[in-house]
Amino acid sequence: MLDQIVSADAADLYWRLLDGGAHVLDSETGPFQPVEEELIKAGLAHVEPGGYPKLLAVAPATAAQLVLRHTAEKIGQWHEGASRTVQNLLHLDGGAQHPLAEVVTDVTRILPLVDNIQRTATEELLSCEIPIAAGSVCLPRLSPVAGSPPPVWRTVFTTGYLDPEWQNIIDTTVRLGGRARVVDAAPMKLLIADRSRALIPLDRPGVAGVVLFRSTVVIDALVALFESIWERAVPYPPSSPADDTLTPFERHIATLLCTGVKDDDLAAMVHVSVRTVRRHIASIMDKLGVSTRFAAGVQIVKLGWI
Repeated sequence: MLDQIVSADAADLYWRLLDGGAHVLDSETGPFQPVEEELIKAGLAHVEPGGYPKLLAVAPATAAQLVLRHTAEKIGQWHEGASRTVQNLLHLDGGAQHPLAEVVTDVTRILPLVDNIQRTATEELLSCEIPIAAGSVCLPRLSPVAGSPPPVWRTVFTTGYLDPEWQNIIDTTVRLGGRARVVDAAPMKLLIADRSRALIPLDRPGVAGVVLFRSTVVIDALVALFESIWERAVPYPPSSPADDTLTPFERHIATLLCTGVKDDDLAAMVHVSVRTVRRHIASIMDKLGVSTRFAAGVQIVKLGWI
């Protein structure tokens, strides 16, 4: 236990003093040997003056109190250091000017923060848009950079934006120079500006607040997440084949396909075999120029066939 406050040699000397070992000093005022100095400064020993000054150990109970006090002080220092680290990484609403992460729960600050991050992007703006995750504060809307976007402006929209209420947001984004893709689901709403700032919601509904990251380590991870979502998303707008590209029967199967019905049930609904249904689905995907059923569904919705 003593090794928490003194060296092993000093602790060994303390135990020898307790055992009654005589330790005569050269002087009662010093200079002292390093181990003697350690014990005296730590309060574990004191000098008994006289013709032959001696070093005496304090009682074990006193030594134990000293160790406990030292431990408490050390814990306090660790706690203070940890607090400083956390405050540097995660700062709650105010204080440090440039924390690595900042939690914003004040609803009056969230929308201005979202707009500021987008408007100050000079090179690249990446975002993942989820209507249900926008919350009451940040309802789905056209990005404020639409009038003057950065050179790279990429947005992944979830299929909720194909709803007539929100589809104009995607169409306008593309018309004004942005690149858009659509995905069936995304893990969270996400905004990354110039790979130097990133914003995510505290909760999925997006009403508890947001976290602003300036940590490059965190931002790199969020960029990787965005890229993985982008890779599996479907380009928007999809190619627009003429309505007569598909036969009437294929159009009928295509609309049923968007409902998520299984092949067996679809076959029963149109009174053909499962093999025939799958052959027609393959033909539909080929004519629409897509490689997945999800992409076909996006095309079909875009074309207004459902």
